[in-house]
Amino acid sequence: MEFFKLVRLLSVIVCYCLFCYHIFRKNYYHQKVSRQMLSVFDERWKEYDEWYDRHRDIFLKELELIERNLPDGYCLEVGVGTGRFASCLGCIGIDISLNMLKLAKKRGVDVVLADALNLPFRQVFDIVLLAFTLCFLEKPVEALMEASKVLRNNGRILICIVRGKLIEDYRKKNSPFYRAAKFYSVEDVSRMLERTGFFVEKIDFTDLKYGRDVALIVGRK
Repeated sequence: MEFFKLVRLLSVIVCYCLFCYHIFRKNYYHQKVSRQMLSVFDERWKEYDEWYDRHRDIFLKELELIERNLPDGYCLEVGVGTGRFASCLGCIGIDISLNMLKLAKKRGVDVVLADALNLPFRQVFDIVLLAFTLCFLEKPVEALMEASKVLRNNGRILICIVRGKLIEDYRKKNSPFYRAAKFYSVEDVSRMLERTGFFVEKIDFTDLKYGRDVALIVGRK
């Protein structure tokens, strides 16, 4: 009898150890991806920023999509990068790349060095904007939960994503910025928003190359 108890105990211990190992590997992978992302954006910030000059027509269409859906209020852009959108929209910006924030600041953006998973604000914003940021976050659901915490009641969250064939174009180019990116569909983002306490209020699109290439999902807290 004691033998069987010992076997069961050992089985539990083995299962627990395997579980811990799985969690460790998962967290290690996320941290590794996060470090790789930071390294790419922080070291190649100039190359990233020059894309907007080379593709100004695309940038202006994306900006117009955001502008026509952006309500009045105090706005925080999560993943502000070099401040291309925030400088036009009047948003405060956070990012983990210091080099990108330096350029955003030169563009007149008020910036804070911070992680999307640990925002240094609570219930002070009317709007949170993630302009093509979600695909670079290793924990998107946790980031949306954090975004909810900085929003006032009835605040809005605006999420821009690329979709459809445009995703395949980005993958084929083998861009260093998109190698570790994970692209989400409108349905994926809508489910994440609902899971984190948001009501999906509106979905809008703009055409770049194939039609409805960029989507903007608006959620209300």
